[in-house]
Amino acid sequence: MEVLPHFNHVHPLVFNDGRSHKSEEVYCCACGELVSGPRFSCVNCGFHLDKNYAEAPVEMNHPFHRKHNLKLMTSSPYVEGNPICGFCNNICEKFVYHCSCNLVFHIKCAFLSYKFLVKNFRELVHQDKPISSECHSQELKRVQCFACQKSLLEFDYISHDSGFYLHKKCFKLPLEISHLSHRYHSLFLEFNSDHLPCQICQETQHQGLVYCCSTCMFVLHIECVSPPPTIEDPSSHEHPFTRCLRQLPFNCDVCGTLGNYVSYICLACSLIIHKKCISLPRFIKSIWHDHPISHKYFVVDNECTTHDCLICHKEVNIECGSYYCSKCKFIIHVNCALQKARWYYKIELKDDFDKLLNAMLEVGTMNPSFSVRKMMKIGEKMINIEMEHFSHQHNLVLSDEVKERRYCDGCSQLILTSFMVV
Repeated sequence: MEVLPHFNHVHPLVFNDGRSHKSEEVYCCACGELVSGPRFSCVNCGFHLDKNYAEAPVEMNHPFHRKHNLKLMTSSPYVEGNPICGFCNNICEKFVYHCSCNLVFHIKCAFLSYKFLVKNFRELVHQDKPISSECHSQELKRVQCFACQKSLLEFDYISHDSGFYLHKKCFKLPLEISHLSHRYHSLFLEFNSDHLPCQICQETQHQGLVYCCSTCMFVLHIECVSPPPTIEDPSSHEHPFTRCLRQLPFNCDVCGTLGNYVSYICLACSLIIHKKCISLPRFIKSIWHDHPISHKYFVVDNECTTHDCLICHKEVNIECGSYYCSKCKFIIHVNCALQKARWYYKIELKDDFDKLLNAMLEVGTMNPSFSVRKMMKIGEKMINIEMEHFSHQHNLVLSDEVKERRYCDGCSQLILTSFMVV
């Protein structure tokens, strides 16, 4: 009879191969799931551990987290609340592996990620079947690949037993690569425990895996390791942008902020920009200004005056990109203008921009008692649907529904058609 002492239990645990007492259902005290195979148990106390978790090391050197070892804990490492697993993004309530970097994994998730490392194909993957766009499982469509955090549509491997989802291409990823954008050290496939932004797209992926140099705090997303050499977005710029992998600091000509490592260049216009800035809208209507505003790569000022951003009140460098209204000399930083989605809406075409600007200039000249906050194109006309009026502290919005007898607060006449209301 095999007996195992365990640090989390006062009595020794007795081995059970799982083939006897088939009707008995017991749950693992480490992961909380039903034990269907070999286990170690203390029958008197009702304490059971799956064999894998009973023999789990107290300290784990995990290749996906090379900074520190992970320590096995039998409960939450925090005084208040249960942590979120860095692998499956679910709450941890039982045994966990924990690092001082605030990285926590279910014991099951820590072991499952090892299967990925050793490419244990049979155990990890139970189904090799792409999920097409015609798939009727809406829930499955929303599931993301564990590694790259992208949708499973078109290519995937699925493990139904573990709830582990992985693209076929991500399953074959090398654990170590060399990359032209970082020539000092190798990049290792790891968890993004420091929550660093990708040096190509500037976005931060909190879950899943990234290629990382912990020494230099350098991160690349899996899909950014081999991005297309050129990117073209005619709605934002007339020429394609070409990727440059040289590690050179630069000042982005679109947003005016500093960049490091990877940049994108328009050779025709001598522009150098962030990848994320390639598709910024050329025309927007901002809540911070009455007129629509357009993006400018630079603003000419023959009077040599300073220009302060209305939002952050800091000076705008007119030699770099900004949003600008030529009628009013109004200017704001790109990142300030787009800071919150509710602060602006995109105007797709220059014709629409010109029509909206002309309509607002006309309305503003005839009606100085109010300012237009939002307009909508209906047919061939631009209609004022929201405005700020000097007589009321809140904005007024257009309404077509006259459900009851209402009288205008301006002229005291009965309202019979569309009207502006709070």
